[in-house]
Amino acid sequence: MLIFAFDAGGDDATEMLTVACFASSAKDWDSFSVAWKQRLAQDGIEFFRAVDVNSFRGPFEHWFDKPDREALRRSLLSDLMEILKAHAYHRFACTIINKEFQQMSEELREQFALCTYSLAARTCEKYARLWLMEEWRTSPEMPSALIFEAGDRGYGKLQERLANDPGHILPNVRPKKDIVRDDKSIEQYGFVPLQAADWLAWEVNRATRDFYEGKLESESQLRWPMQEFLRYPHGHMGIYTSEDIKEMESGMELQNKIVEWETAIGLGHKKSRSAT
Repeated sequence: MLIFAFDAGGDDATEMLTVACFASSAKDWDSFSVAWKQRLAQDGIEFFRAVDVNSFRGPFEHWFDKPDREALRRSLLSDLMEILKAHAYHRFACTIINKEFQQMSEELREQFALCTYSLAARTCEKYARLWLMEEWRTSPEMPSALIFEAGDRGYGKLQERLANDPGHILPNVRPKKDIVRDDKSIEQYGFVPLQAADWLAWEVNRATRDFYEGKLESESQLRWPMQEFLRYPHGHMGIYTSEDIKEMESGMELQNKIVEWETAIGLGHKKSRSAT
């Protein structure tokens, strides 16, 4: 079974939002989770979140006052990157510039169940299906699953969006880390690969923002993790520019006109939502 782990970097209130994903088999994700958690435990870290490791807060707060904190971080990230590369098969990422997306008609956004999160996640899901068809065409019955982090804003619209798309993969939600009851028993186990997806989403979001702010002129100026992600695993990453948003909006408007015409002559009775 193939499992796609999705997480988001940023939200509607930030300059950009990125949804990123890694794909692997259920078996390899199990092996990955064991190795990932063991490496974190070596440094007394409960779980990984990119924004925290970069600011030495949350699970990494105990490193904040250490004189060798930079070396500790480099060592951890290097080891985690090797674990990820040994288990992940493919990557996907999509970035939305929030101010450009907000220029789209609110009526169309509502009709097509679109927010920055649902658009970015739906685009990643689309390329995940294309990868499945291209790379796994000799195993057409290969089961697959989409796992998103529980609590991500916009997930409801993503569910609505996918429910109206033919051939989509059913989405599921899981926490990024274990949910523990007051008596210390586990209420729900976290899906560890979501922590890796969080890392990719954060790095892609930051790199895209730096590029648009004129801070990057070449790939060599990217942060080390982003350079590593570009080397392996292979995959698809993209961004919706203002031109892309306008083109998508025009396509939606055209689709509505076609549906109105079909209804007027008795050929159709429902509005389709397959434009994106």
